Parts: sequence; C-alpha cells; structure tokens
Amino acid sequence: MVLIIAGHIRSGTTLLRNLCNSHPDIAVTNELKYFTGLNKTFSAHSKILIKRLWGKAITGDSFQIQRENYAFACRYLYNLLRYRDEVTISAAAIEKALMSAFPGARIVGDKTPEYIFSLDKFANTEALSCHVIFRDSRDVASSTLHRVRTKWRGRSWTVSVDTAEKVAARWIRSIEIIERNRDKIHIIRYEDLIREPGAELERLGRWLRVDPCRFPVEEVSRIRENSIGKYKTGLTREELDAVMKITGPVMEKLGYNT
Repeated sequence: MVLIIAGHIRSGTTLLRNLCNSHPDIAVTNELKYFTGLNKTFSAHSKILIKRLWGKAITGDSFQIQRENYAFACRYLYNLLRYRDEVTISAAAIEKALMSAFPGARIVGDKTPEYIFSLDKFANTEALSCHVIFRDSRDVASSTLHRVRTKWRGRSWTVSVDTAEKVAARWIRSIEIIERNRDKIHIIRYEDLIREPGAELERLGRWLRVDPCRFPVEEVSRIRENSIGKYKTGLTREELDAVMKITGPVMEKLGYNT
C-alpha cells in the first residue's frame, strides 16, 4: 500500500506522519514531494526530488535529517532506475521503489501538506491510499501566521499565507477538495485525534489494515489538548473576524462551535 498524508499547513500532518511512521509496518518520508512527479518522465521525477532535497537543505534541516533524506533518495532513485525507459513513472513504480528502499515496511509513502491540492488526482489513482487531516480554521490561521512571522520569516512562498484572509481562503479551498473526495479517502479531524486518540488510531488502523495497538503509546502521550483553541491568544480581534467571515458557514457545517 502507498500512503499519502495531506492537509492544509499547520493542521496536524506532522503529528499524523509521526504516528504512522512509528508503526513497525509503516515507513513515511517527510515532505519530499516526489508524488508531484507522478506520471512524469524518470528525468523529471528525479529532478523534482533532488530540487526538493536542496530546498530543504537551505531552509534549515539539520545535518542528520539531510543525511537521512539523501540516503533515502539514493536508494529510491536507484530502485526507480529500472523504469527510466518507460514513458512515465507510475504509482506502481513508485510503490516498488519505496518498498525496496524500506524493505521492512508493508505500507510506504510520503507526507506533504501541499498534496491536498492534488487530491483530486491522487484520490483517483489506483494504488494510492490518501489520508487527510483537517483542523479548526482559526487555529490554522493562528499557527500559520505565527510561523510566517517567526520561523518562516523571509521565505518567498509565504506570500500566499501572510494574512488571515489568505489563510482562510486557502483553508476553504482545502475543505472543498476534501469534501469532493470524501468517499475515496480517510479523513481525520485534528481535534478528535487529540481528544480521543485511541478511537482515531483504531479507525486508522482498520483503514490501513494494520494492528492499531502497535501505534506507540509514547507518541500518543505527546498529544496535548492545549493545542486546541490557541487562536484565542494568537489572533487579533480583526484577524479572527476576517477568518470567521470567510470560513464561518463551513465551520458550522463541520461541527465547530463558532
């Protein structure tokens, strides 16, 4: 099985990836984006991965993470070489290369938040299992804007999420994509995962066909409920009003108390 983990940035994709990756049957890489090279030539596919590795290196990944990423890329591309003469790289080819790169895993894949905007394609691609996590738009805006003003300061791509209005509009777009594909994907609500991790991991385990008891307890214990509602101190009154003006009706449909 090939697993794709997606969701709007600051919605819990890292938490979900860590939980999955800690299961002995699962190996999920972290934001290497090689699925954006699906159905492209071997050359184009390889360039996407190499460009991503370089980008992660210059934005501050630790030496240990960089070394692990490059070691993976070497194994993965070497295993993918057998498909270099095919017209394009298919999901099945990616799966075989990943399985060879992670010989102990039964489920392999990648976590990248931006995959959410390619979900229409991925959800309809045989061999891909898509898992999406969504979160209260107010907390998403609060966390995103905090990162833009601190850790992500100065990065050119943040121009698309540097105001409350932009984050809210992007969040709406992501929810619309999720709803379009609801019957083909596994969906987790961040707040449910935080408050009822046992039930959500049981549900996730059934979807993935793995033993849910093997998701490590120590990973679950790191989840804290105080991550919910941080927007109350993280957004100004004007920013909160802007977010709710755009997302309020959809928030209500999703069951959030607005």
